[in-house]
Amino acid sequence: MRPDIALALASAACFAASTVAQHRAAVQHGTTTAADGSTGARGPFSLLARLVRSPLWLVGLVLAVAALALQALALHSGALVVVQPILLLGLLLALPISDAIARRRPRPAELLAALAVLAGLALFLLAADPDLGRRLAPPGELYWAAGAWTAGALVAAVLGETVLRRWKALLLGLSGGALIGVSSALLKQVVGLVDRDPASALLDPATLGAVLTGVLGLAATQAGYAAGHLSASQPAHSIAEPAVAAAIGATAFAEHLATGALPVAGQVAGALLMAGGVIAIALVVPDLDHPPSRGDDPRLQRVV
Repeated sequence: MRPDIALALASAACFAASTVAQHRAAVQHGTTTAADGSTGARGPFSLLARLVRSPLWLVGLVLAVAALALQALALHSGALVVVQPILLLGLLLALPISDAIARRRPRPAELLAALAVLAGLALFLLAADPDLGRRLAPPGELYWAAGAWTAGALVAAVLGETVLRRWKALLLGLSGGALIGVSSALLKQVVGLVDRDPASALLDPATLGAVLTGVLGLAATQAGYAAGHLSASQPAHSIAEPAVAAAIGATAFAEHLATGALPVAGQVAGALLMAGGVIAIALVVPDLDHPPSRGDDPRLQRVV
């Protein structure tokens, strides 16, 4: 197995365990009670300040740091368009962890959705046959692309917190995924700079950008977790992250995909299978943190 693929798979496993731990902690600490007894959702940074005191969330953070280190190693030898879609497997690996916590067996629909993601990923990578592109992107091209995607992600988060609160979980999921995608692209640049001059890499704008977008993405993701079921936020996050990273990889790092009618058809079909599988997983996996209310059919409860 290629080193970049093996490292990306290990990173996905750590991300899976981190997602389960952090989501459960975000649900537990996601609401605040006012003096009159009413409850409401915490804002992204208020929630993050609360979560840093949660042992469960801190365990998830350690796992996320390990996943990030493995991802950096994968990006050192691989392309964004290969590494980032593989990280989608973290969503699949989170299922057996959640099942073990809930002491339940997965249903056939869950297994079919997971197989759809696996088949879509395999089809996309085989059809895309991507090259490695450039180890270092031209700073101007990288920062323009990263800035544009960051601005779009921040607009989505603001809309979700203000005028489009009905779609808050969805918009925060999109925002968090896009920001993590930007952070991943900047991380690839940092890894390349470290190879050339480790000292100057620490002072490069890409390093600061990777940290800032990573923190903002983390805050948006946790707020999305707390805003509702994962069926509202996780699919958007899981799709936006590799899509944004791959877009920056194609534009700034010149990671070219195979062209021609058949390869492009395979790439589109693979991407649709992955997206459909991610959405299906969110719709069919029962909610492990919000038990069904009286009279509800547990089979209709959505994901967590």
